[in-house]
Amino acid sequence: MIKKLILILFFISFEILAQDKFNMDSQFREFYPKALAGEANAMFNLGKIYIEGTSSAGKDFAKGFNYIQKASSVGNVTAMKYLVEIYEHNDPSGAFDICLRLQKLGENYCDTKMEILIEKSIPKSTNLSLCKKISDLYANGYKSEYLHAELANCVLLGFSKNISNEEALSFLRSKATTDTKFFLRLMNYVLKVGSQDWDPLFVEENLPKVGLKFMDRQVKDIFLKNGITFDGCRKMDLLRKETLRQRPSVCRMAAKSGDEEAALYVGEAYLGGKDYFTEDSSEATLYIKDVLNSKNPHRSTQAFILLLDVYKKQGKFYDHFSLVAKEIKRNSSNSRAALASFGFEANYLQRNHSSMSLEDIQAIIDIAESYDVSQSVKSLVGRSVDDIIKDRGNLIRKVEKDSLLYYRKRLMTQQDLDEVENEKRKAEAINSTDVMNITDRQSPTKAQSPMQEKKDSSLLERIFK
Repeated sequence: MIKKLILILFFISFEILAQDKFNMDSQFREFYPKALAGEANAMFNLGKIYIEGTSSAGKDFAKGFNYIQKASSVGNVTAMKYLVEIYEHNDPSGAFDICLRLQKLGENYCDTKMEILIEKSIPKSTNLSLCKKISDLYANGYKSEYLHAELANCVLLGFSKNISNEEALSFLRSKATTDTKFFLRLMNYVLKVGSQDWDPLFVEENLPKVGLKFMDRQVKDIFLKNGITFDGCRKMDLLRKETLRQRPSVCRMAAKSGDEEAALYVGEAYLGGKDYFTEDSSEATLYIKDVLNSKNPHRSTQAFILLLDVYKKQGKFYDHFSLVAKEIKRNSSNSRAALASFGFEANYLQRNHSSMSLEDIQAIIDIAESYDVSQSVKSLVGRSVDDIIKDRGNLIRKVEKDSLLYYRKRLMTQQDLDEVENEKRKAEAINSTDVMNITDRQSPTKAQSPMQEKKDSSLLERIFK
């Protein structure tokens, strides 16, 4: 029973399709000669039959599209709307042009599409011809934000006079703080060297606020085009009034966008408080660290040395020592610079050993034993070890004391050891003399002899007489 129903439905549907085909064939025969004669409605209908393949003539998209285009060109509104739907996603400019024609005919079909089509149909590269089209649209009442921005761009390029330069720039600034597209457009003008609107500081302060990053490709392209590089920073006149605040901004932005030379310069400028950079070791650290892992070994070493200087200035012994120890153990390209800077650790040990753990002291001693550490630094560490043993006395275990004595002997030269012994003898001698003097002062006064008393008495008599 079910099989019979399926067969009946199949034959019914086949018959309907055949009937539709027959109906389309009859319409095809009706529209074909009229379309050839140039009748707009016939051209549109014949074109649809070809595109949809609903007649025995078969599907032919190219032929059908050609007929619909012809119908649109002679003002067939239905054909024009049909093409807008086709062009809207693949050819926004074509759809926009047809929409303009429809609006001139009094049709409101494109009213909700125009703003999107304007944005999609305007190419990124601006030229005189495009600006004329934008100016005409603006004059005809199309004043969307996007079109206003494009017009402002044309005005600032000198391709339009629909609005003043001041109004164009003011509009872009008002939108740039909240919209990425407007901000990117404005950057080309406020970063242009020599422009009266030159304002790099505005870009630096607001770029992150609109969701952009200094390392973004489009941002870097605009920077490069407008000299936001280390070379541009270096060549700016330090003494010109208008560059006092703006020059540091140019240098910082170059550094933030990946220019390693600029990063090193900015870090050093912050460290020393020079070239109108306020002295700020924390800011210096941020820029220097960006270059620490540079693929360029020379720049990496420069950054390493600068960072050590920062830590010295900040008095950050443990940060300094961690960096030095790491590079020495790795035997990296920075190890020589690390060893040259190790005197900071030796001096710190000499001044602060009483508050340091034996573990940290031992870590310094281990590096001090390195072959490339200068003997003067070794001797300084050795003398500090001697002071540690003396100061801590019974607070350290015998095994720890023996270990320290062993390293003391290895680090110090014989001359150092002799000097230390001489200093100890002198100190002991001074202590011994002081003890004797104290003893003498504390001993009772001897009784005077009768003869002495008589002499003293006669002396007093002569004085009073």
